[in-house]
Order: sequence, then structure tokens, then C-alpha cells
Amino acid sequence: MTFTTPQFVLFFLLFFWIWVALRGRSQARKAVLLAASYLFYGSWNAKFLLLILASTLVDFYVGRLIGAAEDQVKRKRLMWVSVGLNLGFLGFFKYYDFFIESAVAGLAALGIQAHAPTLGILLPVGISFYTFQTMSYTIDIYRRQMEPTKSLFDFALYVAYFPQLVAGPIERAGHLLPQIAGIGHRAVDWSGFGLIALGCFKKVVIADNVAELTELTYADPGNTYGLALWVGTWAFAVQIYCDFSGYSDIAVGLSRLFGIELIQNFKAPYASAGPSEFWRRWHISLSTWLRDYLYIPLGGNRGSTWFTGRNLVITMLLGGLWHGAAGNYILWGAWQGLLLLAFRPEWMRRLVERWDAKRWSRLSTRFVRKLVFFQLVCLGWALFRAKSFEDCVALWRGLLDVSSWDWTAFTTGIVESGAGGQLAVMMALVVLTIATQMIWSGGANAIVARLWRMPEPVRFAVVVALLYACVIAAPEAPPPFIYFQF
Repeated sequence: MTFTTPQFVLFFLLFFWIWVALRGRSQARKAVLLAASYLFYGSWNAKFLLLILASTLVDFYVGRLIGAAEDQVKRKRLMWVSVGLNLGFLGFFKYYDFFIESAVAGLAALGIQAHAPTLGILLPVGISFYTFQTMSYTIDIYRRQMEPTKSLFDFALYVAYFPQLVAGPIERAGHLLPQIAGIGHRAVDWSGFGLIALGCFKKVVIADNVAELTELTYADPGNTYGLALWVGTWAFAVQIYCDFSGYSDIAVGLSRLFGIELIQNFKAPYASAGPSEFWRRWHISLSTWLRDYLYIPLGGNRGSTWFTGRNLVITMLLGGLWHGAAGNYILWGAWQGLLLLAFRPEWMRRLVERWDAKRWSRLSTRFVRKLVFFQLVCLGWALFRAKSFEDCVALWRGLLDVSSWDWTAFTTGIVESGAGGQLAVMMALVVLTIATQMIWSGGANAIVARLWRMPEPVRFAVVVALLYACVIAAPEAPPPFIYFQF
């Protein structure tokens, strides 16, 4: 049951009006919302409800014990109990088979034949998101940045809250728990419908249709023209952005209908002119989590240049591994770490400042920097999208080999496919999405805020138009949200 299916629409409408009718009855609202959250999560696989219940109980009681303990050694041990159990669950379900297969392959490369059993473990949907969320709760209590909640009910709802349970944003307890505690009297924020409509449009109209162009050009990268690979890579950049930010917009919009404000997870990331800015705009809840709970504890930028570079690379490598148990995600994380290192030296900052100091060329140079950096981001997306290490090599070879950029062969192939008109529409969607971000960098929240300052009939017409576009443009077999697999 995903956000863009009729089943979810029916589920939400039935639940929402019950929730509205319970205004002022805090415990009843919490009970209904928690039941709806467990029903939503159990619709994928009811067995995994036991896993989320285990994480909830462990972190709630460990948090209470940390809050009551005065001895620092005891507090640290309790904190590591929580971290160890959460990472143990995540490691077993997500990485066991990957590490076993990698070890066997490594031994084979050394001439040692080994056979180790893999379990074919089914990955619980959303485990990467709620694991990080519950871990941050106990770590914040250990750091004395917040007090443990006394309500198991509130904490269970914080962990299982269905709008952001499956693919984020990754919420901090200090931000979401107080809102849950006062949910009984929270009024509906109807601007949530604007975000829901915009998110559905991004996912259904843009991402799901552009996915076909991505698949077409990435099906056999070793035998695809370099120019076609670039088109496919740009298409994937648009697909993954509209897919994931569309989910986040819907999650934030649904929460606004409950009077709850979630963190804005995306803010026009392709408007970035450098990697640091990109990570302040892309998957904001994950990038800030990695900064606060990994990069800074490693030492951050408090040491030498080499020390800081090491911390950046480790953080991005683990960020890549968080996305999936495969070598291409690790390579993508390494690429992001190298970009952060390359843009960090003082001479690079001075060069940028010198360009920006020229008033007559400030806008043009920043636009060029955005375009150049976007291509670097796309080289990383090629690694992210690849299905194997061999595909990674073939993709980069095709993307960087100028001699394979045969425009005539590319256009001839489109004409011969008989789908020239459809491909032209897809490419137009790609170009318009990228150009819009280059010009407008406010993000979905800013767009909806402007819309909601307009007269009510205008708001209604825009929301209906966006949703109607989703109905008529939806593919027959829409692909699932990309980040559900993480």
C-alpha cells in the first residue's frame, strides 16, 4: 500500500475523518493514529511488525535507564546497548548476505575456494529509516540534549508514524515527540493538500514516466552510445529526485493535515553549485543525521586537512552503504566524498569568491557552476543506478568517451524505435525539471506557501489540476518508490 495507490487513498480518507472527529481527545487520537500506522506497515508484511515493536520497546526502556543513570560509564554502556541492537538488526537483515558473498568473492580472488550459506533474507521496508530515528533518540538522551519520554504510547507513535515511516524524512525525537504529545488539539493545516498534490505530480507524472527513458538507455550500457547514456543519466537524476522528493512532499503534506510539521527533506538540490550546498539541499534529514552522529563524533573538521578529509570520506562511504548492500552504492559514496574533498581546498574557495566578486558576471558564473556541478552529480548517479561493477565501468567509459557521442546514431536510433514522440516528451520533462531548479531554488514548501497566499478558488483549481494530471498520465505499471528498497 503506497501513497499513490487507490488502496491508500481509501485507507487515508476513512482514517482521516475519524481522526478529525476525535478533536480534543488526545489519547483516542493517538490510539487511532498508532493503529493506522501499524496497519499501514503491516500491509507489506505483518511479520515485520514484531521487528518494529522490538526496536520500540528496547529504545524506550534503554532511554529511560540512561535518563535515570548518573554514572557516566553506565550511561555509555546503555547507549551502546541501544546502538548495538539497532545496528545488529539493520546489519543482519540488510547486509548479512552482502558481506558473506563479498567474503567468498574475496577469497576466490586469492585462489581460495569457500562456500558460505546465504539466507536470502527479505529486507523489512523502511528499516534503514526507523533504525536511524530510534538510535538518535537514545544518543540524544545520552548527550543530555533531551529528556526521555514517559509515555510508551507516544514513543511507539514516534517510531511507527506512518507518513514518514517507510522512506523518511528521518525525524529527531526532540522535534516530533512534542508534536505527538499535543496531538489532541492540533488543527488541520489544509496546505497539506497542496504538498500532497505536488508530490503526487512529481512521482506519477514525472518520475514514473521518465523511468522508461532511464531504463531504455541503461539496459545495456556497454553497447549504448555515449550521448544516449548522458540522456539516460540526466533522466535518472530527474527520476530519483522527483520520486524521492515526491514521497517526502506527500509525507509532509499528510502530516500537515494532522497539524504536524515534518522537516523539509529537499530544497531544489540541482540548484547547488558545490557538494556542500548539495548536501544541504538533498535528503536533508539523512545528511544532518550523518553530520551530527557520525562526522562530528569522528572529529569533524577540528583537525588537520588530512584528518578532516578522512572523516568526510568515511562519512560518505557509510552514507553510500546505508543506501544499499551493493558495491555500486559504496562507489557512489566514495564519489561524493571525493567531490567534498575536491571542493574543500582554500584555493578553490578563493577562486569562487573571485568569480562572484565580479558583479557583472555573478549570475552567469553561478549558473555555469551549477551546470558543471550538475554533471559531476550525474556521474555519481550513474554509479548509483548501475546494477553491477561491470555496469559502473561501462557507464563511465561511455559517458567520458567523447568519441562515442554520435548524435546522428542517437537520433537515428530514436526514429527507428518508433517512439520518437514519447521520448521527446520524456526529454522535455527532464529539461524542464532541471531548468526549473536552476532558476527557482525555494523548494516545495516555498511553492505551496505562495500558492496558499492566492485566493481559495485558485488553490482549489491548481490542486485539482495536479491530481487530474496524475490520473491521466499514470503509467499502466508504475514503478515503486525508489527509496522503499533502502
